[in-house]
Amino acid sequence: MFLLFSLVYFTFVLQEIDGYFQTRDSPPPVPFHPLDSMFNGGKGGKTPLVAATYYFNSELGDLRHHREALYSDTPSSSSSSSSSLASPLSNNEPDENPIVNEDVCQAADGRKGSCYDAQECVNKGGVPMGRCANAKRDGIVCCLFELSCGQMASEKFVYFRNPGFPQSYQSSKVCRARIGKMDKNVCFYRVDMLTFDLAPPNRGNCSQDVFVVSGQNENSIVPKICGLNSGQHYYLNVDESDTVSLHALMLGTRRRKFDILITQIPCHSENAAPSHCLQYYTGTHGSIKSFNYDSSTLNMAFEGYPNDIDYVACIKKESGFCSISYELYTDGEKISPFAIGSNYDSGYSLWRPIIAECPDDYLSIGGVRLCSGKLITRTPTLTISTNETTVTDIWRPSSMVLNATIDHPTIITDNTSGPFTVRFVSNHINNARGFHLRYKQNPCK
Repeated sequence: MFLLFSLVYFTFVLQEIDGYFQTRDSPPPVPFHPLDSMFNGGKGGKTPLVAATYYFNSELGDLRHHREALYSDTPSSSSSSSSSLASPLSNNEPDENPIVNEDVCQAADGRKGSCYDAQECVNKGGVPMGRCANAKRDGIVCCLFELSCGQMASEKFVYFRNPGFPQSYQSSKVCRARIGKMDKNVCFYRVDMLTFDLAPPNRGNCSQDVFVVSGQNENSIVPKICGLNSGQHYYLNVDESDTVSLHALMLGTRRRKFDILITQIPCHSENAAPSHCLQYYTGTHGSIKSFNYDSSTLNMAFEGYPNDIDYVACIKKESGFCSISYELYTDGEKISPFAIGSNYDSGYSLWRPIIAECPDDYLSIGGVRLCSGKLITRTPTLTISTNETTVTDIWRPSSMVLNATIDHPTIITDNTSGPFTVRFVSNHINNARGFHLRYKQNPCK
């Protein structure tokens, strides 16, 4: 009996000693992360933020290819990250209570986002990318919305990208994304082509690839474009419409790439474009060029602006400035070609602006039509005023040749009341390289 009692007691003592050392050597309990209490009622469970908030890897440049989860128990794989981001956003509805959505933010990769509660961001199909710097309460993240083919969003900032961006896409596809209004006070969409490289036009016709929009106001006419248009932009009037569709139609095998930012603008915003201005520029100086001007191929037939376009680019007349001067863009060594309405077999890179009737394609500045003419070598000798527009150069019986040089690149000065306007019209006969102008507003005297 004594032996049995001694054995039980000795076993009990060993268990107590073992428990003591396990307690002493084990790490202290892991405290709940503050984000857990923010998004899970303080219960410390896993949350959408854990699964969907990521550091940005600047070397790889895209969330689809590498994302490292914040506060994740296990490293995230690229495949699981991709599937998470690829879920359709077609169920998004305009936010009826944009308490936080009015705030904008810059994501970790430099793109624009909207401030949302982290869980709400995930529910809307967005990707949390860091915290909002100006958030008035905890738990608000910078939410990034990115669409590809077949998806929809109704957010202030939306990025529409080709499948697999930043890699190029090389197959035939009709890729459509839809943008709905975030609220009824939105009257404009600004479309910025951050990266835009589709197949170029063939003698002005977008016969292989084409980018078109639909669903905007009936009188908000937007040209069909193709080719290289990175850095271009335009505005859509949507006060009489709701959902706008963006279509990238790609035919055949070619390396193409696009990354397009769509920004929603309230009706009375200072950033709103004047009526019927497809493009709108602000500031006292800048540059403006025709669509697909940057495309440069060995075959001139595949260069130049598209056929059958008619649009107006507007420039805001800044306070204290009364006129605007345009010059052919120059890099300091050579002048950019000006070729409008000239035949693509004519060696149009040697042509310069002329003032004439311009029966085919033309550029209209301050009511004066400009198109292409042969380059001459004489220097300007005469100044002629046409209403409120001043043109400096020599007079010819049927036209005026504007012979800009590196030292004197100005071709025309517009003194109209503003906004200053540049209208570009092309038909379906002869397209050409196009125009690249630099503008500078002149102070009132």
